[in-house]
Amino acid sequence: MNLFHTKKTFTGKYLRNLTLYVFAAIIGGVLMGYYFPEISIKLGVVSQYFFMVLETLILPIIFMAIIYGICHLAEIKNADRIIWQTGLYFILTTSLAIILGFIFGFAVQPGANTGIDSSKINTFLPKTFAINDNSITSVLYLNRHAIFLIVSIIIGVSINLSKGRERFLKVLDYGLGAFYTVIKYLYIILPFIIFCNIAFGISVYGINTLLPLSKVVATVYLADIVFIFGVLGFVSYLFKFNLWKFLLNIKEEIILVITTSSSKTAFPIIFEKMESEGYSRKILRFIIPLGYNFNLAGACIYLSVACCFLIQFYNISLSINDYIWLFIIISITSKTASGVPGSGFLALIFTLNRFGKIPLTDIALLYSVDRFMNEARSVTNFIGIAVSGAVISKLNQHQKN
Repeated sequence: MNLFHTKKTFTGKYLRNLTLYVFAAIIGGVLMGYYFPEISIKLGVVSQYFFMVLETLILPIIFMAIIYGICHLAEIKNADRIIWQTGLYFILTTSLAIILGFIFGFAVQPGANTGIDSSKINTFLPKTFAINDNSITSVLYLNRHAIFLIVSIIIGVSINLSKGRERFLKVLDYGLGAFYTVIKYLYIILPFIIFCNIAFGISVYGINTLLPLSKVVATVYLADIVFIFGVLGFVSYLFKFNLWKFLLNIKEEIILVITTSSSKTAFPIIFEKMESEGYSRKILRFIIPLGYNFNLAGACIYLSVACCFLIQFYNISLSINDYIWLFIIISITSKTASGVPGSGFLALIFTLNRFGKIPLTDIALLYSVDRFMNEARSVTNFIGIAVSGAVISKLNQHQKN
């Protein structure tokens, strides 16, 4: 079975019906969380373990997909051009995302004059975020995706130079197919997971938590919308494809990302969808897995807005050099924000620890509304990754699959 050679997409056949179940799960989750909060709080563990299992399955897929992509990239003429195009595109878009986050953070001033009484805000912070990023174990955990990436690149190059290249590729092909099949059947329980996820979010945080911090949530959403329809809209115009039509074509995947608060849930199926739309299979195999590590625009926007909020909340005075240093740190720490729901908040803690000039005293304030910002962060990450695949494919239209 070759994961990438199918013409009838799994999304077209299955997720079209799944979308209805997802909406039913959302409604049911809201009602459950509102009317039965005590039971709903216990449901949080269901989605937590599901995403742990999902990441355990997704990481090997990304690992194998990068190896596969590197091996097939070597077959493409002017592969070096595709590599520098990808690197330049990722750097430009993520840098623009950070700058956009700062612009909205300064313009909206979400942390100024909040009138927040932290004693009345749910400041529950799970123990999973009590990480000392100076310890070797924590550093390895926070950078696990980057480590996987480096190892996969080394293995990919080694396989490409070996005499058993074709045999290795066949093994990878079957491996990808096996993992893909497992995840495909795992998606059958997605509506139930979404139900538990929504019910837990409503029961723990609810609208009463959102209202005092609605300004910072609105700032993130506004910046994300401007990035998607402004920045990516302009990019799609330059490369002559209709962004709105593109988004409609991947609407099922976007719904999955929004409702699960994780861009990883759509990773295995975005290949098929984009390949069926005519984008280069070989290029997508290389670009999209890398995008999940290096092209996280939603995380960049979230981190920059969250830092602006805390700077204003504590009335901290920073110099231009401080902001440049913060920009560099966010550029690096945003790469750790690819994972299960909540990884973006973990990246924020990592950012503040590295920056050192913003206290973490009331960091739980932001966590209380992180659940509401996670959807925007994840979907912006996902759309940015998908658009990058389309752009690099457009730049190299002459390449055959």
